[in-house]
Amino acid sequence: MLGTSNETLKQIFRALADSLNVSETTTKEIIASYEAVGTYLGNLEEDLDIKISPQGSMALGTMIKPLSSDNNGEYDVDLICQLTNGESLTPEQVKHIVGNRLHESPRYSKMLDPEGKRCWTLKYTDFHMDVLPCTPLSSENSNSIRITERLDNNTYKDGISNPKGYIEWFKAKMQLVYTEALQNYAEKRNVEIEKIHLYNLRTPLQMAIQILKRHRDIMFEGEDYKPTSIIINTLAARAYGNEGNVYDAICNILENMEQHFTIGPNGEYQVLNPTRREENFADRWIAEPKRKDAFFRWLQMAKKDIVEDPLNFIDGLDSLKSRLSESFGAQVTQDTFEAYGRTMLDNRVNNRIGVNSKGNLTNKKSSAIIPVTNHTFFGSV
Repeated sequence: MLGTSNETLKQIFRALADSLNVSETTTKEIIASYEAVGTYLGNLEEDLDIKISPQGSMALGTMIKPLSSDNNGEYDVDLICQLTNGESLTPEQVKHIVGNRLHESPRYSKMLDPEGKRCWTLKYTDFHMDVLPCTPLSSENSNSIRITERLDNNTYKDGISNPKGYIEWFKAKMQLVYTEALQNYAEKRNVEIEKIHLYNLRTPLQMAIQILKRHRDIMFEGEDYKPTSIIINTLAARAYGNEGNVYDAICNILENMEQHFTIGPNGEYQVLNPTRREENFADRWIAEPKRKDAFFRWLQMAKKDIVEDPLNFIDGLDSLKSRLSESFGAQVTQDTFEAYGRTMLDNRVNNRIGVNSKGNLTNKKSSAIIPVTNHTFFGSV
């Protein structure tokens, strides 16, 4: 691997991921908002069974706090609005059944953006929701959906997507850790496993992706050709080796990510959709090679900023904090180190921190660990 993991970096990068994560309050607000939209649409369309569910970063549990310069600091929430018995409808009908109903609402009409290529967008105070109208593709393939696409000449065509299939694939790429996280969450919250969503969990893969996305956002703030989240998600999931902590996970992902491209017949890089192999997430790289260059420039910088530099600065936390601030933002880094400090204090107060045989501080449990004596801060008397 690019770097030897240690307890300090494991804890700091876990705190970093938590500082980037969406708060439970915001998550509940988003869920309540899209469930209200689903109820409204469902009540108006008695003949259509309408179901709304999250997709993208919300569904995967990889959403992060946005930069203030990114969509005015709004969270971007992607939703599927499925007309489950609307297979016979045309693409235009599917799109406008949803859009017309939103326009008719005194509440939602004020929040509605002009029609998008595939979605209807509702603007809330701190987030916006991209609502994707769709129907099941067929009864034989219950995960795939038929989406609509408005063309430049204002005609409509069908498209195919499989966001639920992607979620299941994502879970499978971290199966060991995912199963353990499910069981731990169920026991801690006293809930049935069937009622736990992926976004309820905090696995090393999810946290690693959050950190990678934040690094990308900072690096490409105000620039074009920012690497897309779907490419980062897919390559990270393929490179992940079921590591048990976020720092080991992110080191392994960055070392191996490049190996998980597919090379096309003309030598082009491909990131194939694991649920639809005919779809290449990197198809725009062919016409716009600057996108490929931007991705590899980001990958090299991420290796330096996340793996190599932290190991160089590990003996000086002030230097490490300053360096991480450049890569992830001052406020997030400040929150990270404050959380790390609280964790270390709690470990020390509760005798969960000690010195190993090499003289390094650790919170691992071992008979070879010598506890650090609690400091009373009384000074000399």
